Amino acid sequence: MLDWRHAFGDTTPTSMHAFAGSIPFTISGVPLAKNVAVLEAGVETQLRPNLKLGAAYSGQFGGGLKDHGFKAILNWTF
Repeated sequence: MLDWRHAFGDTTPTSMHAFAGSIPFTISGVPLAKNVAVLEAGVETQLRPNLKLGAAYSGQFGGGLKDHGFKAILNWTF
């Protein structure tokens, strides 16, 4: 999969909270990148009739953001 994401408007997520009987407060998250390219790829092979082995990669790039992920999958059915 190849994807392009574009964020509109305010890119800093915020959330308002309050403890019982206290003054509300706001928490701000990490700002989102305006433009990000997303890449996902994976492979899978049948080792035996009931055993599969797979691997997958996912990554996001852009606006100073670099996020990488790798997953290995072993599927045994019985």
